Amino acid sequence: MIRFAVALLAAFFLNISITYADPGARFAADHTRAPDASPHAALETQVSDILDRFVAELAPDALVELTPETALAFLTGEERSYLSTAFVHFSIDRPARIYVAYDGMYGERPFWLEDLGFERREDIDFIVDSEDPYEVWQREYHAGEIRLGIPSFSGELKPYVVFAAPLDGGEAIEITPLVDGTDVQIAAEGGEPFIDDNDYFNALPAELDGLPVLRSYESWEFVSRMVGFFRTTNYPSSGQPDHIIQTWQGDPREEITIQWRTSADAASDPVLWYAPENETESVSYARAETVTLRSRQIVNDPAVDFHRVRLTGLEPGARYAFGVSANGGENWSEVRHFHTAAEPGAQSWQFAYLGDPQNGLDEWGDLIRQGYERFPEIRFWMIAGDLIDKGTERDNWDQFFQEGSSVFDRSAVVPAIGNHDSHGGHPTLYLQQFALPDNGSEHLDPGRTYHLTYQDMLIVVMDSNYDLIEPETQTEWLDRVLGESNARWKVVIYHHPFYASRPGRDNQPLRDAWGPIFDRHNVDIAFQGHDHAYMRTVPMRDHRPAEPGEHGTIYLVAVSGTKMYEQELRDFVAFGTTNERTYQIIEMDSAAGTLSYRAINADGVEIDAFALEKE
Repeated sequence: MIRFAVALLAAFFLNISITYADPGARFAADHTRAPDASPHAALETQVSDILDRFVAELAPDALVELTPETALAFLTGEERSYLSTAFVHFSIDRPARIYVAYDGMYGERPFWLEDLGFERREDIDFIVDSEDPYEVWQREYHAGEIRLGIPSFSGELKPYVVFAAPLDGGEAIEITPLVDGTDVQIAAEGGEPFIDDNDYFNALPAELDGLPVLRSYESWEFVSRMVGFFRTTNYPSSGQPDHIIQTWQGDPREEITIQWRTSADAASDPVLWYAPENETESVSYARAETVTLRSRQIVNDPAVDFHRVRLTGLEPGARYAFGVSANGGENWSEVRHFHTAAEPGAQSWQFAYLGDPQNGLDEWGDLIRQGYERFPEIRFWMIAGDLIDKGTERDNWDQFFQEGSSVFDRSAVVPAIGNHDSHGGHPTLYLQQFALPDNGSEHLDPGRTYHLTYQDMLIVVMDSNYDLIEPETQTEWLDRVLGESNARWKVVIYHHPFYASRPGRDNQPLRDAWGPIFDRHNVDIAFQGHDHAYMRTVPMRDHRPAEPGEHGTIYLVAVSGTKMYEQELRDFVAFGTTNERTYQIIEMDSAAGTLSYRAINADGVEIDAFALEKE
């Protein structure tokens, strides 16, 4: 008899924002990690109170149309004073000239510069990352503590950087950071102004070159965001079920989780029917658990209900039909299907791998629909992170599910977390909206890491955001999971590539922590994203091409969205190309023990292929 169980969505948290860091920082050999708790908690509370006041006093259209000028005019004198000194906090050991430099391309400057007595220094403006014009302001300070204000109201400006020059012309000023996570480096051409971003200084003016510079996190730009915070979604919920997706929380041979959405309080009795295909007399029903996701940010759809059913006790290797209802079965959705995994070796099967969707989600939707139409037997889609562009903005997720559910309602999705999904340091919305296995690293939230076995393949999903969490938090778990599995094939999926294809990137902390474990347990393929190009390495072992007869791991990078990067091909690259949106089809012939891989572009053309064989 088929049994079912239901699972409740995780608790909902506040939305905040942060990104990953590329190591290889040109300033220092050590690695700085983001603080576990927000060092700006008091500031975030104050901003949240101001946002509440916006909501209470302004119409929805006015909220969406806020500008830096109207936001500033809305502040009380006390709020303006607080925001002028609430972000950067440090001390200097003797009198100094303090320079504040920020990206001027967005037309907004920190509002408090003139309030605090800073003066413009156009003669020492400089360039970051080849094209970003940084504007410089200066003011003299006595020795002691200094507090400076928020980066911006819009969140468009990355946090400013702070230089310090001695007034007496003597030795370098000693800057002591007083905000957890910030650091001090020596400013130089090629140095990185942010701890968690690979932007770099071009030639610096002589007046700033060689000075100590206080750095913070690029992703902290959102801590004071008011302008652009309020948004509308182009895909609001309704009383009808939508955004139907399939995931796994346990063994794919005998269970599946189905989730769908309605507007808040619209569903009177959310229920699902299911039956083995072509056995209508065997229909069973399951009631869903419902959790409401409220978002102050979305003015035209501030609350939605997620309905989730976890079915267990299903027959392995079977195809089922199902439908969902918001009103106890008075109206049903169209019929969808799901597959359960067969016993190892019992069936041939196929799955798809996608690099970053992130941008151009409408075109991404076209791409995956093309893939599904051509390969309708795809059992699941693995996505190597950066599912959306801004992980704290629910309208981004609304579009992702609008496009993605056109195939994820018929074959499961197996996602990994990217840096854009982790804006805020905690991937709150990501974890709220996916039902994933609770078998990951005990040091991390359930769903950030997990593993599942589909027939004769072990899939291990990791969180590679190593400026938020140390890679070592996953090593013991990774070693154990790979070591305990006797699956014929072992693959891993994570976001930041071991071997970067974009010039100027490197992810050495991941290689050092995870590479030996991959080698020890003979991982076959690493599915990666992040570099917005297509690349495949030769089989690699011990960070070098594997010798003939030696097992090696193939490292893949792909992109399925419209954002593209340049590429730098190394000696270990078997094939690479740029400006190609692709989906990858992997066909598993269990009887023959073969894995056949094809990369297919948006025109339907196969651009790369390889095959592996095992006893």
